[in-house]
Amino acid sequence: MTYHPRLLLLGFYPLDRLDRAPKVRIMRMAEAFCRITSLRIITGSRPERAQRMQEARARNLLANIDAVYVESASSFATPADISFLWEIKRRKIPLAIFVRDYYQHFPKLYPPRNTREYVMKWLYVLTLYFYRRLATIIYVPSQGLGELVGGKDVRLLPPGGQKDLEPILRRQENDEKWVLYVGAQGPYDGVDLLIEAFEQLHRRMSEVRLALVMRQEEWPDISPLPYVTMVQAQGSELDSWYQKASLAVIPRLNTAYTKMAWPIKLMDYLSHGLGVIVSDDSEAARFVERYEVGERCQPHSASLAFALEKCLGSPAILDRFRENALRVIAQEHNWDNRAATVVNDLLAFGRTLRPKG
Repeated sequence: MTYHPRLLLLGFYPLDRLDRAPKVRIMRMAEAFCRITSLRIITGSRPERAQRMQEARARNLLANIDAVYVESASSFATPADISFLWEIKRRKIPLAIFVRDYYQHFPKLYPPRNTREYVMKWLYVLTLYFYRRLATIIYVPSQGLGELVGGKDVRLLPPGGQKDLEPILRRQENDEKWVLYVGAQGPYDGVDLLIEAFEQLHRRMSEVRLALVMRQEEWPDISPLPYVTMVQAQGSELDSWYQKASLAVIPRLNTAYTKMAWPIKLMDYLSHGLGVIVSDDSEAARFVERYEVGERCQPHSASLAFALEKCLGSPAILDRFRENALRVIAQEHNWDNRAATVVNDLLAFGRTLRPKG
């Protein structure tokens, strides 16, 4: 008889719309866990989670759980969350908590704008204290974040990618070459840097086009440029842009925060066979360089424009990036690998497993 570990996944976001990276990560992990465990899921907004946790207690759900995995939020956990995690620890159920962010540690970069944000910052600091006390394992996407968060057992768990996607036939229109950016327009995301680089690049490669995919309210306030297209898209709406693109870009500035962050969109780009130009000095940038799935450049417009020109001007380079990207996702860095790592780590703590059903 096949034995299936009984896993509880807690996701600190609602999954009504997959419009943010943390929500996508929860959904992908749930799909991967379903293939190797008997899975129970509790997700939702703070009030929704509180109600569902109360219902789980009433049904004595934890009596039939071998391990618990938490995809936490980048804001504070509620008393209901902490109480439920405390109950998991009291029952000696192995508990892993994935901590995705700690921007609050950088007040000079992300200063609280009012009293409410100042209070929320310290509530998150308190939340991390409880995570360190309650978790069997704390997972983080990067070594730098792990050093900040701390804990008795901190392990790396970068985002995964989707393997076995339907092959995308690159579509070139009128010999145009498209570069894709998917993300936000924050102060350190480098969108202004990217547009400036394209102004230089377009003088030398008039066929190059840039697609900026972001929320409409974040579109940069620039004069219309014939080589820049701004679009709002998510989920399957992005497929046509992955199809158009020859290359993707993550043009972040070098800050103490970006050095420890790992953007999930990097793995999305690679899943679709796109090479990536990364402009900062992060672990994600070193990953791109190590696996030869793109290039790392300096966070200034001339360096970014040069890297784009070099790659877009060489079909052989783009083909090599594509082959390496698809291979690294298929063999090493996909959601199934990520889920298996979590399950194996937690079950090493020795709870007795029972047959599924």
